[in-house]
Amino acid sequence: MARQFALLKLRLVRNGFRSPQYAVLFTIGSASAALVSLVGFTFLSALRGDVIRADATLVAFAAVTVVWTVLPLMGFGTDETLDPQRLALLPLRRGQLLRGLLVAALIGVAPIATAFALSGAIVGLARDPLSALLILGAIAGTLVLCIVASRTLIALLAPLLRSRRGRDVLVMTIVLAAFVPQSFRLFGARGGTDNTRHAIAEIASRVQYTPFGWGGLAASEAGRGHVLASLGALAAIAALVAVLLWVWSLAIPRAMTATDLVAAEAGRARRTGRTTTLFPGLFPFLPRTRAGAVAAKELRYYVRDPRRRAPLFAALIVPGLFLVSMMREHNRPASSTLLALVALLPASGLTLNQFGLDGAALWSTIVAGNDPRSELVGKNLATAIIVVPLVTVPAILTAAVTNGWHYVPITVGLAPGMLGVVLAVGNMVSVWAPYALPDRRNPLAGNPGQGCVGGIAAMAALLVDAIILVPVGVVTAVALQSLPFAAATILSVGCASVYGALAWQVGMRSASRHLWWRMPELLDAVSPRHAG
Repeated sequence: MARQFALLKLRLVRNGFRSPQYAVLFTIGSASAALVSLVGFTFLSALRGDVIRADATLVAFAAVTVVWTVLPLMGFGTDETLDPQRLALLPLRRGQLLRGLLVAALIGVAPIATAFALSGAIVGLARDPLSALLILGAIAGTLVLCIVASRTLIALLAPLLRSRRGRDVLVMTIVLAAFVPQSFRLFGARGGTDNTRHAIAEIASRVQYTPFGWGGLAASEAGRGHVLASLGALAAIAALVAVLLWVWSLAIPRAMTATDLVAAEAGRARRTGRTTTLFPGLFPFLPRTRAGAVAAKELRYYVRDPRRRAPLFAALIVPGLFLVSMMREHNRPASSTLLALVALLPASGLTLNQFGLDGAALWSTIVAGNDPRSELVGKNLATAIIVVPLVTVPAILTAAVTNGWHYVPITVGLAPGMLGVVLAVGNMVSVWAPYALPDRRNPLAGNPGQGCVGGIAAMAALLVDAIILVPVGVVTAVALQSLPFAAATILSVGCASVYGALAWQVGMRSASRHLWWRMPELLDAVSPRHAG
Protein backbone atom coordinates (compact mmCIF):
# COMPACT_ATOMS: atom_id res chain seq x y z
CA MET A 1 0.00 0.00 0.00
CA ALA A 2 2.87 2.37 0.72
CA ARG A 3 4.07 1.81 -2.86
CA GLN A 4 0.64 2.76 -4.19
CA PHE A 5 0.67 5.98 -2.19
CA ALA A 6 4.12 6.80 -3.52
CA LEU A 7 2.97 6.24 -7.10
CA LEU A 8 -0.14 8.31 -6.42
CA LYS A 9 1.97 11.21 -5.15
CA LEU A 10 4.22 11.04 -8.21
CA ARG A 11 1.15 10.91 -10.47
CA LEU A 12 -0.31 14.00 -8.81
CA VAL A 13 2.94 15.88 -9.29
CA ARG A 14 3.17 14.79 -12.92
CA ASN A 15 -0.42 15.75 -13.66
CA GLY A 16 0.22 19.20 -12.27
CA PHE A 17 2.56 19.89 -15.18
CA ARG A 18 -0.43 19.99 -17.49
CA SER A 19 -0.88 23.53 -16.24
CA PRO A 20 1.80 25.93 -17.59
CA GLN A 21 1.50 28.04 -14.43
CA TYR A 22 2.19 24.98 -12.27
CA ALA A 23 5.18 24.03 -14.39
CA VAL A 24 6.71 27.49 -14.18
CA LEU A 25 6.15 27.86 -10.43
CA PHE A 26 7.33 24.30 -9.73
CA THR A 27 10.50 24.91 -11.72
CA ILE A 28 11.20 28.17 -9.90
CA GLY A 29 10.49 26.60 -6.52
CA SER A 30 12.64 23.55 -7.24
CA ALA A 31 15.55 25.71 -8.38
CA SER A 32 15.22 27.89 -5.28
CA ALA A 33 15.02 24.84 -3.01
CA ALA A 34 18.13 23.43 -4.69
CA LEU A 35 19.96 26.70 -4.08
CA VAL A 36 18.92 26.82 -0.42
CA SER A 37 19.91 23.19 0.12
CA LEU A 38 23.28 23.86 -1.51
CA VAL A 39 23.84 26.83 0.81
CA GLY A 40 22.92 24.67 3.82
CA PHE A 41 25.23 21.86 2.72
CA THR A 42 28.08 24.30 2.14
CA PHE A 43 27.54 25.97 5.51
CA LEU A 44 27.59 22.73 7.49
CA SER A 45 30.52 21.37 5.46
CA ALA A 46 32.56 24.54 5.99
CA LEU A 47 32.31 24.15 9.78
CA ARG A 48 34.91 21.37 9.74
CA GLY A 49 37.75 22.42 12.03
CA ASP A 50 35.80 25.34 13.53
CA VAL A 51 35.42 25.40 17.29
CA ILE A 52 31.68 26.10 17.02
CA ARG A 53 30.95 23.35 14.50
CA ALA A 54 29.04 21.21 17.01
CA ASP A 55 26.94 24.09 18.36
CA ALA A 56 26.26 25.51 14.89
CA THR A 57 25.16 22.09 13.64
CA LEU A 58 22.84 21.66 16.61
CA VAL A 59 21.26 25.07 16.00
CA ALA A 60 20.84 24.31 12.28
CA PHE A 61 19.13 20.98 12.96
CA ALA A 62 16.83 22.60 15.54
CA ALA A 63 15.89 25.43 13.16
CA VAL A 64 15.04 22.95 10.40
CA THR A 65 12.84 20.94 12.77
CA VAL A 66 10.96 24.02 13.97
CA VAL A 67 10.34 25.24 10.42
CA TRP A 68 9.17 21.83 9.26
CA THR A 69 6.77 21.51 12.19
CA VAL A 70 5.11 24.91 11.81
CA LEU A 71 5.14 25.75 8.11
CA PRO A 72 2.89 22.87 6.92
CA LEU A 73 0.04 24.63 8.71
CA MET A 74 0.31 27.23 5.98
CA GLY A 75 -0.01 24.52 3.33
CA PHE A 76 -3.10 22.83 4.75
CA GLY A 77 -5.55 22.35 1.91
CA THR A 78 -2.93 22.87 -0.79
CA ASP A 79 -0.85 19.67 -0.63
CA GLU A 80 -2.64 16.46 -1.61
CA THR A 81 -0.82 14.55 1.17
CA LEU A 82 -1.80 16.84 4.04
CA ASP A 83 -5.56 16.53 4.42
CA PRO A 84 -6.62 12.94 5.30
CA GLN A 85 -10.27 13.75 4.57
CA ARG A 86 -9.54 13.37 0.87
CA LEU A 87 -9.00 9.65 1.51
CA ALA A 88 -12.09 9.07 3.67
CA LEU A 89 -13.92 6.97 1.05
CA LEU A 90 -11.06 4.55 0.42
CA PRO A 91 -11.34 1.12 2.13
CA LEU A 92 -8.05 1.43 4.03
CA ARG A 93 -7.12 0.28 7.50
CA ARG A 94 -5.57 2.78 9.86
CA GLY A 95 -2.11 1.24 9.57
CA GLN A 96 -2.22 1.23 5.78
CA LEU A 97 -3.33 4.83 5.69
CA LEU A 98 -0.63 5.87 8.14
CA ARG A 99 2.18 4.18 6.22
CA GLY A 100 0.90 5.49 2.90
CA LEU A 101 0.65 9.09 4.11
CA LEU A 102 4.13 8.92 5.63
CA VAL A 103 5.71 7.56 2.43
CA ALA A 104 3.88 10.12 0.29
CA ALA A 105 5.05 12.92 2.57
CA LEU A 106 8.67 11.83 2.14
CA ILE A 107 8.38 12.28 -1.64
CA GLY A 108 8.81 15.84 -2.77
CA VAL A 109 11.20 18.70 -3.33
CA ALA A 110 11.30 19.88 0.28
CA PRO A 111 12.28 16.53 1.88
CA ILE A 112 15.00 15.95 -0.71
CA ALA A 113 16.38 19.48 -0.27
CA THR A 114 16.30 19.14 3.52
CA ALA A 115 18.13 15.81 3.47
CA PHE A 116 20.81 17.19 1.13
CA ALA A 117 21.33 20.33 3.22
CA LEU A 118 21.67 18.39 6.49
CA SER A 119 24.06 15.89 4.90
CA GLY A 120 26.71 18.60 5.04
CA ALA A 121 27.03 17.69 8.71
CA ILE A 122 28.72 14.43 7.66
CA VAL A 123 31.49 16.39 5.99
CA GLY A 124 31.71 18.94 8.78
CA LEU A 125 31.62 16.61 11.80
CA ALA A 126 32.53 13.03 10.87
CA ARG A 127 35.71 11.70 12.50
CA ASP A 128 35.55 8.07 11.38
CA PRO A 129 33.08 5.66 9.71
CA LEU A 130 31.19 5.08 12.97
CA SER A 131 30.62 8.79 13.58
CA ALA A 132 29.58 9.25 9.93
CA LEU A 133 27.06 6.43 10.35
CA LEU A 134 25.66 8.02 13.53
CA ILE A 135 25.40 11.43 11.84
CA LEU A 136 23.60 9.81 8.91
CA GLY A 137 21.17 8.28 11.39
CA ALA A 138 20.66 11.70 12.99
CA ILE A 139 19.84 13.19 9.58
CA ALA A 140 17.36 10.41 8.77
CA GLY A 141 15.81 10.63 12.24
CA THR A 142 15.48 14.40 12.02
CA LEU A 143 13.80 14.20 8.62
CA VAL A 144 11.33 11.54 9.78
CA LEU A 145 10.63 13.52 12.95
CA CYS A 146 9.95 16.64 10.88
CA ILE A 147 7.50 14.78 8.64
CA VAL A 148 5.68 12.98 11.45
CA ALA A 149 5.47 16.05 13.71
CA SER A 150 4.04 18.23 10.95
CA ARG A 151 1.50 15.61 9.84
CA THR A 152 0.43 14.92 13.42
CA LEU A 153 -0.14 18.61 14.04
CA ILE A 154 -2.14 18.87 10.82
CA ALA A 155 -4.31 15.86 11.74
CA LEU A 156 -5.00 17.26 15.21
CA LEU A 157 -5.90 20.73 13.94
CA ALA A 158 -7.74 19.68 10.74
CA PRO A 159 -11.26 20.09 12.21
CA LEU A 160 -10.34 23.49 13.61
CA LEU A 161 -8.76 24.62 10.34
CA ARG A 162 -12.00 23.87 8.48
CA SER A 163 -14.01 26.36 10.54
CA ARG A 164 -14.02 30.07 9.93
CA ARG A 165 -13.34 30.81 13.59
CA GLY A 166 -10.47 28.34 13.58
CA ARG A 167 -8.89 29.98 10.55
CA ASP A 168 -9.07 33.36 12.28
CA VAL A 169 -7.49 31.91 15.42
CA LEU A 170 -4.71 30.41 13.32
CA VAL A 171 -3.94 33.75 11.68
CA MET A 172 -3.86 35.56 15.01
CA THR A 173 -1.65 32.86 16.55
CA ILE A 174 0.91 33.21 13.78
CA VAL A 175 0.82 37.00 14.16
CA LEU A 176 1.52 36.76 17.89
CA ALA A 177 4.18 34.10 17.37
CA ALA A 178 6.04 36.42 15.02
CA PHE A 179 6.44 38.92 17.85
CA VAL A 180 7.72 36.40 20.40
CA PRO A 181 11.42 36.39 19.40
CA GLN A 182 11.58 40.18 19.36
CA SER A 183 9.69 40.39 22.65
CA PHE A 184 12.29 38.19 24.32
CA ARG A 185 14.99 40.51 23.06
CA LEU A 186 13.51 43.33 25.13
CA PHE A 187 14.29 41.45 28.32
CA GLY A 188 17.32 39.50 27.23
CA ALA A 189 20.91 40.25 27.96
CA ARG A 190 22.64 42.55 25.53
CA GLY A 191 26.17 41.44 26.19
CA GLY A 192 26.26 38.42 23.90
CA THR A 193 24.31 39.69 20.91
CA ASP A 194 27.41 41.18 19.29
CA ASN A 195 29.39 37.99 19.62
CA THR A 196 28.15 35.52 17.04
CA ARG A 197 29.99 32.56 18.48
CA HIS A 198 28.73 33.24 21.98
CA ALA A 199 25.17 33.68 20.68
CA ILE A 200 25.30 30.36 18.81
CA ALA A 201 26.67 28.58 21.86
CA GLU A 202 23.98 30.10 24.06
CA ILE A 203 21.20 29.07 21.70
CA ALA A 204 22.62 25.58 21.40
CA SER A 205 22.75 25.18 25.18
CA ARG A 206 19.06 26.05 25.40
CA VAL A 207 17.71 23.87 22.59
CA GLN A 208 19.92 20.78 22.77
CA TYR A 209 17.66 18.96 25.25
CA THR A 210 14.39 19.95 23.59
CA PRO A 211 12.78 17.63 21.01
CA PHE A 212 13.71 20.11 18.28
CA GLY A 213 17.40 19.78 19.12
CA TRP A 214 17.70 16.00 19.57
CA GLY A 215 18.74 15.41 15.96
CA GLY A 216 21.42 18.07 16.17
CA LEU A 217 22.51 16.72 19.57
CA ALA A 218 22.95 13.24 18.10
CA ALA A 219 25.04 14.62 15.22
CA SER A 220 27.17 16.95 17.38
CA GLU A 221 27.85 14.26 19.98
CA ALA A 222 28.88 11.87 17.22
CA GLY A 223 31.25 14.53 15.93
CA ARG A 224 32.78 14.85 19.40
CA GLY A 225 33.27 11.08 19.59
CA HIS A 226 30.63 10.55 22.29
CA VAL A 227 29.02 7.43 20.86
CA LEU A 228 26.78 6.62 23.83
CA ALA A 229 25.40 10.17 24.02
CA SER A 230 24.69 10.11 20.29
CA LEU A 231 22.93 6.76 20.55
CA GLY A 232 20.89 8.10 23.46
CA ALA A 233 19.72 11.08 21.39
CA LEU A 234 18.84 8.78 18.49
CA ALA A 235 16.86 6.56 20.86
CA ALA A 236 14.99 9.64 22.12
CA ILE A 237 14.12 10.59 18.52
CA ALA A 238 12.89 7.07 17.80
CA ALA A 239 10.71 7.08 20.93
CA LEU A 240 9.28 10.49 20.07
CA VAL A 241 8.53 9.42 16.50
CA ALA A 242 6.75 6.31 17.82
CA VAL A 243 4.60 8.42 20.16
CA LEU A 244 3.77 10.89 17.40
CA LEU A 245 2.86 8.06 15.04
CA TRP A 246 0.48 6.69 17.67
CA VAL A 247 -1.10 10.13 18.17
CA TRP A 248 -1.31 10.60 14.40
CA SER A 249 -3.05 7.24 13.98
CA LEU A 250 -5.63 8.26 16.59
CA ALA A 251 -6.16 11.69 15.05
CA ILE A 252 -6.58 10.52 11.44
CA PRO A 253 -10.13 9.10 11.84
CA ARG A 254 -11.29 12.29 13.54
CA ALA A 255 -9.68 14.42 10.84
CA MET A 256 -11.35 12.33 8.12
CA THR A 257 -14.84 12.43 9.62
CA ALA A 258 -14.96 15.95 11.07
CA THR A 259 -17.66 18.13 9.56
CA ASP A 260 -16.56 20.77 7.11
CA LEU A 261 -18.01 23.87 8.71
CA VAL A 262 -17.71 26.08 5.66
CA ALA A 263 -21.00 24.85 4.23
CA ALA A 264 -22.65 25.05 7.63
CA GLU A 265 -21.61 28.66 8.03
CA ALA A 266 -22.97 29.47 4.57
CA GLY A 267 -26.27 27.82 5.47
CA ARG A 268 -26.56 29.85 8.67
CA ALA A 269 -25.89 33.03 6.74
CA ARG A 270 -28.70 32.21 4.33
CA ARG A 271 -31.13 31.39 7.13
CA THR A 272 -30.65 34.75 8.82
CA GLY A 273 -32.43 36.41 5.91
CA ARG A 274 -30.50 39.64 6.30
CA THR A 275 -30.10 41.80 3.22
CA THR A 276 -27.36 44.34 2.74
CA THR A 277 -26.52 46.77 0.00
CA LEU A 278 -23.48 46.18 -2.18
CA PHE A 279 -21.74 49.46 -1.39
CA PRO A 280 -20.53 49.70 2.25
CA GLY A 281 -21.72 52.73 4.15
CA LEU A 282 -18.16 53.42 5.34
CA PHE A 283 -17.07 54.19 1.78
CA PRO A 284 -19.70 56.49 0.23
CA PHE A 285 -17.11 57.89 -2.18
CA LEU A 286 -16.98 54.69 -4.24
CA PRO A 287 -18.17 55.42 -7.80
CA ARG A 288 -21.46 53.78 -8.83
CA THR A 289 -19.78 52.15 -11.80
CA ARG A 290 -18.57 48.66 -12.63
CA ALA A 291 -15.17 49.45 -11.15
CA GLY A 292 -16.84 50.78 -8.00
CA ALA A 293 -18.99 47.65 -7.72
CA VAL A 294 -15.89 45.46 -8.00
CA ALA A 295 -14.19 47.54 -5.31
CA ALA A 296 -17.22 47.19 -3.02
CA LYS A 297 -17.24 43.42 -3.57
CA GLU A 298 -13.53 43.18 -2.81
CA LEU A 299 -13.93 45.21 0.39
CA ARG A 300 -16.59 42.80 1.63
CA TYR A 301 -14.35 39.86 0.78
CA TYR A 302 -11.56 41.39 2.84
CA VAL A 303 -13.87 41.10 5.85
CA ARG A 304 -15.17 37.60 5.08
CA ASP A 305 -12.23 35.76 3.52
CA PRO A 306 -9.35 34.91 5.90
CA ARG A 307 -7.01 34.33 2.96
CA ARG A 308 -7.16 38.05 2.23
CA ARG A 309 -6.73 39.06 5.84
CA ALA A 310 -3.57 37.03 6.41
CA PRO A 311 -1.28 39.27 4.27
CA LEU A 312 -2.78 42.31 6.00
CA PHE A 313 -1.71 40.94 9.38
CA ALA A 314 1.74 40.39 7.92
CA ALA A 315 1.76 44.02 6.80
CA LEU A 316 1.46 45.02 10.46
CA ILE A 317 3.93 42.41 11.73
CA VAL A 318 6.92 43.59 9.72
CA PRO A 319 6.87 47.26 10.87
CA GLY A 320 6.03 45.98 14.36
CA LEU A 321 9.24 43.96 14.43
CA PHE A 322 11.24 47.05 13.52
CA LEU A 323 9.38 49.00 16.20
CA VAL A 324 10.14 46.46 18.92
CA SER A 325 13.80 46.38 17.85
CA MET A 326 14.03 50.16 18.06
CA MET A 327 12.65 50.16 21.59
CA ARG A 328 15.89 48.52 22.70
CA GLU A 329 18.13 51.15 21.13
CA HIS A 330 19.28 54.25 22.98
CA ASN A 331 19.62 56.41 19.86
CA ARG A 332 16.43 56.10 17.84
CA PRO A 333 16.57 58.32 14.72
CA ALA A 334 13.39 60.15 13.79
CA SER A 335 13.84 58.98 10.21
CA SER A 336 12.96 55.46 11.39
CA THR A 337 9.35 56.49 10.84
CA LEU A 338 9.95 55.82 7.14
CA LEU A 339 10.28 52.12 7.97
CA ALA A 340 6.48 52.01 8.13
CA LEU A 341 6.58 51.87 4.31
CA VAL A 342 7.74 48.25 4.46
CA ALA A 343 4.10 47.42 5.26
CA LEU A 344 3.48 47.78 1.52
CA LEU A 345 5.63 44.75 0.74
CA PRO A 346 3.69 42.04 2.64
CA ALA A 347 0.42 43.62 1.52
CA SER A 348 1.60 43.34 -2.08
CA GLY A 349 1.03 39.60 -1.79
CA LEU A 350 -2.66 40.35 -2.24
CA THR A 351 -1.99 41.72 -5.72
CA LEU A 352 -0.04 38.80 -7.17
CA ASN A 353 -2.99 36.44 -7.73
CA GLN A 354 -6.03 38.67 -7.68
CA PHE A 355 -8.17 36.44 -9.89
CA GLY A 356 -7.07 33.27 -8.11
CA LEU A 357 -8.74 34.62 -4.97
CA ASP A 358 -12.03 34.77 -6.92
CA GLY A 359 -11.77 31.18 -8.10
CA ALA A 360 -14.86 29.76 -9.77
CA ALA A 361 -16.81 32.93 -8.94
CA LEU A 362 -14.91 34.61 -11.76
CA TRP A 363 -17.52 33.22 -14.18
CA SER A 364 -19.92 35.98 -13.09
CA THR A 365 -17.40 38.58 -14.25
CA ILE A 366 -17.11 36.94 -17.65
CA VAL A 367 -20.85 36.63 -18.29
CA ALA A 368 -21.37 40.23 -17.16
CA GLY A 369 -19.29 41.49 -20.09
CA ASN A 370 -15.65 41.64 -21.11
CA ASP A 371 -14.23 44.66 -19.29
CA PRO A 372 -10.91 43.61 -17.73
CA ARG A 373 -9.80 47.19 -17.12
CA SER A 374 -12.77 47.94 -14.85
CA GLU A 375 -12.18 44.66 -13.03
CA LEU A 376 -8.54 45.49 -12.35
CA VAL A 377 -9.30 49.12 -11.44
CA GLY A 378 -11.90 47.99 -8.91
CA LYS A 379 -9.55 45.45 -7.33
CA ASN A 380 -6.75 47.99 -7.15
CA LEU A 381 -9.03 50.61 -5.60
CA ALA A 382 -10.10 48.21 -2.86
CA THR A 383 -6.49 47.26 -2.18
CA ALA A 384 -5.47 50.92 -1.89
CA ILE A 385 -8.33 51.64 0.54
CA ILE A 386 -7.18 48.79 2.77
CA VAL A 387 -3.39 49.04 2.44
CA VAL A 388 -2.69 52.78 2.78
CA PRO A 389 -4.03 52.88 6.37
CA LEU A 390 -1.71 49.95 7.14
CA VAL A 391 1.18 52.36 6.53
CA THR A 392 -0.40 55.15 8.56
CA VAL A 393 -0.83 53.10 11.75
CA PRO A 394 2.81 51.92 12.12
CA ALA A 395 4.03 55.38 11.02
CA ILE A 396 2.17 57.00 13.92
CA LEU A 397 3.37 54.35 16.39
CA THR A 398 6.97 54.67 15.23
CA ALA A 399 6.77 58.46 15.38
CA ALA A 400 5.54 58.23 18.97
CA VAL A 401 8.60 56.14 19.91
CA THR A 402 11.21 58.12 17.96
CA ASN A 403 9.59 61.56 18.27
CA GLY A 404 9.63 61.72 14.48
CA TRP A 405 6.23 63.29 13.97
CA HIS A 406 7.52 65.52 11.19
CA TYR A 407 8.27 62.36 9.16
CA VAL A 408 4.66 61.16 9.25
CA PRO A 409 3.48 63.37 6.30
CA ILE A 410 6.27 62.23 3.99
CA THR A 411 5.80 58.59 5.02
CA VAL A 412 2.06 58.60 4.39
CA GLY A 413 2.53 60.71 1.25
CA LEU A 414 4.98 58.26 -0.32
CA ALA A 415 2.65 55.29 0.26
CA PRO A 416 0.20 55.85 -2.66
CA GLY A 417 2.99 56.34 -5.20
CA MET A 418 4.86 53.27 -4.05
CA LEU A 419 1.63 51.30 -3.99
CA GLY A 420 1.10 52.27 -7.64
CA VAL A 421 4.30 50.42 -8.54
CA VAL A 422 3.29 47.42 -6.43
CA LEU A 423 -0.12 47.30 -8.11
CA ALA A 424 1.44 47.57 -11.57
CA VAL A 425 3.61 44.52 -10.96
CA GLY A 426 0.76 42.68 -9.25
CA ASN A 427 -1.63 43.27 -12.13
CA MET A 428 0.77 41.85 -14.68
CA VAL A 429 1.63 38.84 -12.53
CA SER A 430 -2.08 38.18 -11.88
CA VAL A 431 -2.81 38.16 -15.62
CA TRP A 432 0.25 36.30 -16.91
CA ALA A 433 0.67 33.72 -14.13
CA PRO A 434 -2.67 33.04 -12.40
CA TYR A 435 -3.13 29.85 -10.40
CA ALA A 436 -5.94 28.17 -8.53
CA LEU A 437 -6.39 28.28 -4.77
CA PRO A 438 -8.23 25.85 -2.49
CA ASP A 439 -11.77 26.82 -1.64
CA ARG A 440 -11.20 29.13 1.36
CA ARG A 441 -10.36 26.31 3.71
CA ASN A 442 -7.04 27.74 4.84
CA PRO A 443 -6.32 31.44 5.26
CA LEU A 444 -2.65 30.90 4.48
CA ALA A 445 -2.95 28.56 1.52
CA GLY A 446 -1.09 30.10 -1.33
CA ASN A 447 -0.71 27.54 -4.10
CA PRO A 448 -1.92 24.10 -5.13
CA GLY A 449 0.37 21.36 -3.94
CA GLN A 450 3.58 23.23 -4.61
CA GLY A 451 4.89 23.79 -1.09
CA CYS A 452 7.13 26.84 -0.99
CA VAL A 453 6.87 27.55 -4.73
CA GLY A 454 4.28 30.30 -4.34
CA GLY A 455 6.40 31.94 -1.66
CA ILE A 456 9.44 31.94 -3.93
CA ALA A 457 7.42 33.55 -6.73
CA ALA A 458 6.15 36.19 -4.29
CA MET A 459 9.72 36.96 -3.21
CA ALA A 460 10.72 37.39 -6.86
CA ALA A 461 7.85 39.86 -7.34
CA LEU A 462 8.97 41.76 -4.24
CA LEU A 463 12.47 41.97 -5.69
CA VAL A 464 11.06 43.45 -8.90
CA ASP A 465 9.05 45.96 -6.83
CA ALA A 466 12.18 46.97 -4.94
CA ILE A 467 14.18 47.44 -8.14
CA ILE A 468 11.50 49.61 -9.75
CA LEU A 469 11.21 51.69 -6.56
CA VAL A 470 14.95 52.49 -6.46
CA PRO A 471 14.45 55.90 -8.18
CA VAL A 472 11.88 56.88 -5.54
CA GLY A 473 14.32 56.00 -2.77
CA VAL A 474 17.17 57.89 -4.42
CA VAL A 475 15.10 61.05 -4.96
CA THR A 476 13.80 60.96 -1.39
CA ALA A 477 17.27 60.45 0.13
CA VAL A 478 18.84 63.23 -1.94
CA ALA A 479 15.98 65.62 -1.20
CA LEU A 480 16.14 65.01 2.55
CA GLN A 481 19.89 65.60 2.55
CA SER A 482 20.03 68.73 0.40
CA LEU A 483 16.72 70.61 0.81
CA PRO A 484 14.73 72.06 3.69
CA PHE A 485 12.46 69.43 5.17
CA ALA A 486 9.21 70.95 3.91
CA ALA A 487 10.57 71.30 0.37
CA ALA A 488 12.00 67.78 0.51
CA THR A 489 8.61 66.41 1.58
CA ILE A 490 6.79 68.15 -1.27
CA LEU A 491 9.37 67.11 -3.88
CA SER A 492 9.58 63.49 -2.71
CA VAL A 493 5.82 63.00 -2.44
CA GLY A 494 5.20 64.70 -5.77
CA CYS A 495 7.82 62.67 -7.64
CA ALA A 496 6.68 59.42 -6.03
CA SER A 497 3.05 60.13 -6.93
CA VAL A 498 3.83 60.91 -10.57
CA TYR A 499 6.20 57.94 -10.87
CA GLY A 500 3.70 55.58 -9.25
CA ALA A 501 0.84 56.82 -11.42
CA LEU A 502 2.85 56.31 -14.61
CA ALA A 503 3.94 52.84 -13.52
CA TRP A 504 0.37 51.91 -12.64
CA GLN A 505 -0.91 53.14 -16.01
CA VAL A 506 1.71 51.12 -17.88
CA GLY A 507 0.98 48.00 -15.87
CA MET A 508 -2.79 48.46 -16.19
CA ARG A 509 -2.65 48.97 -19.95
CA SER A 510 -0.38 45.96 -20.47
CA ALA A 511 -2.47 43.68 -18.24
CA SER A 512 -5.80 44.78 -19.73
CA ARG A 513 -4.57 44.33 -23.28
CA HIS A 514 -3.27 40.83 -22.53
CA LEU A 515 -6.48 39.84 -20.75
CA TRP A 516 -8.93 41.21 -23.29
CA TRP A 517 -9.46 37.96 -25.23
CA ARG A 518 -8.24 35.57 -22.54
CA MET A 519 -10.91 35.75 -19.84
CA PRO A 520 -12.11 32.14 -20.47
CA GLU A 521 -8.51 30.89 -20.23
CA LEU A 522 -8.13 32.85 -17.00
CA LEU A 523 -11.26 31.22 -15.57
CA ASP A 524 -9.88 27.80 -16.44
CA ALA A 525 -6.51 28.60 -14.82
CA VAL A 526 -8.08 29.63 -11.49
CA SER A 527 -10.72 26.90 -11.47
CA PRO A 528 -10.78 24.89 -8.21
CA ARG A 529 -10.28 21.68 -10.19
CA HIS A 530 -6.66 22.81 -10.64
CA ALA A 531 -6.20 23.33 -6.90
CA GLY A 532 -4.63 20.71 -4.68
